[in-house]
Amino acid sequence: MNIDLSLCFPQPENGAKRGPLPKQYEFMKSVLDPKGSKYVLYCGGIGSGKTMIGCITMLTMAVMHPGDYLIGRQYAPELKITTLKTFLEICPKELIDEYRVADGIVRIKAVGGAVSNIIFRQLEEPDKLRSLNLSGFYIDESSQVSEQAFMLLQGRLRGKGLRKGILTTNPNGHDWQYQWFVKQDMFNGANGHAAKAQFKLVRAPSTENVHLPDGYVSGIMQTWSPERIKREIEGSYDAFEGQVYHEFRRDLHVIQPFVIPTPWTRVIGIDHGYRNPTCWLWAAIDYDENIYIYREFYEREWLIEEICKGNQKKNQAGVMQLMKGEKIEQARMDPSTRAVRGTSGLSDWDTYLDHLPKDFPMLPANNEKTAGIDRVKSYFKVNEKTNKPRLYIFNTCPNLIDELSRYRYKELTSGQVGNTNEKEEPLKVDDHACDALRYLIMSRPEAPKNDEEIWKNIDKNSMQGRLIQELQSFKKPKLNSDPWE
Repeated sequence: MNIDLSLCFPQPENGAKRGPLPKQYEFMKSVLDPKGSKYVLYCGGIGSGKTMIGCITMLTMAVMHPGDYLIGRQYAPELKITTLKTFLEICPKELIDEYRVADGIVRIKAVGGAVSNIIFRQLEEPDKLRSLNLSGFYIDESSQVSEQAFMLLQGRLRGKGLRKGILTTNPNGHDWQYQWFVKQDMFNGANGHAAKAQFKLVRAPSTENVHLPDGYVSGIMQTWSPERIKREIEGSYDAFEGQVYHEFRRDLHVIQPFVIPTPWTRVIGIDHGYRNPTCWLWAAIDYDENIYIYREFYEREWLIEEICKGNQKKNQAGVMQLMKGEKIEQARMDPSTRAVRGTSGLSDWDTYLDHLPKDFPMLPANNEKTAGIDRVKSYFKVNEKTNKPRLYIFNTCPNLIDELSRYRYKELTSGQVGNTNEKEEPLKVDDHACDALRYLIMSRPEAPKNDEEIWKNIDKNSMQGRLIQELQSFKKPKLNSDPWE
């Protein structure tokens, strides 16, 4: 058997040789390398050839390493009309030994006269896959599939061959795929580096696909929102529908630590929890009211005394040791902590005051959620004149950075769409650092409006308008003194 699998790829219009695009090549190379990562995720924008490269890679594995392989998708209709259809289109007919339509199995001729079975299954009920022994699996549109299904299929890789798992998808924010292939903080143990190396991410933007029609990508980019472009064109996990702080950008707002000048004002935002984490955020404010988040305390299941004075069992410092005598102007805590708990007659607020210095400037936070979110957004927003925001975060605050990237609004049900205001309430999940940031920033003044925002609401021919023009002529006598022009 001598078949050129490069013929599975489309013929370029310029007559160039058939073959994978650069990111597709990187993906295939990693999968087919026996020493490469065990699980490889191809995360691409729309039209980046995700399903095609997934099918071609799975076909190549089945030809080179005879065994049983699974190709799955969350729902059966999409599996049949998209993934299976693509596989049958790209697979050379002479490679198909048998197609069992009723069973959803395509038997492929492999090297040495052997045969591989490629089993097509929907993954909505992953427990039905427990009896399989696989040489490899492919999950198409894995963002729709549960983490349970992915973990179950990992346990099915005990057949002959490379024993690799591949996935293709559009990004869906900070979901389970982000945790396994990007963040990987569950692999921080002694063997963490080796575990992380088993999961490889290949990110492919839509713009790489030279086979798309002329103007296809540029056309949709003219009408889509910046968040959708980042997610569905650039393949970014840091943008998704319903993202609360879509203004937040790691490349802009996250900075290297520096020595904070002593005269700068320092304030703290506090969100208390026990089963949920307690988060303290420290901020320094410069002379222009720019805010720098320079430290975080983020721990769960710590008693208030341990939070204040340190956890001896874990040999970790508490907030008082972290402050090292810094002069704090005010610390704003969630006002709900003032509620009395149980029969002790004490609130969490009272307990904090028992363990903090007598002069510690604890004050209740303004807990207006919508107004607070808007205020935080105003500090993240880039000023058009200075091209800079007013809020920065040291890269030593990973929990805050992570939460900001995945803080999202609740999704509306089909019955609510059109009848309920969208993006009304953020999800109460992993929002403790976001809440502490909101409390902190609500203690600061609103971002000042620029001149244009003030002038646009004033009639230039009114007394106030004429006065503004006269003042402008004194400030900038050599320039146009009319702020409306």
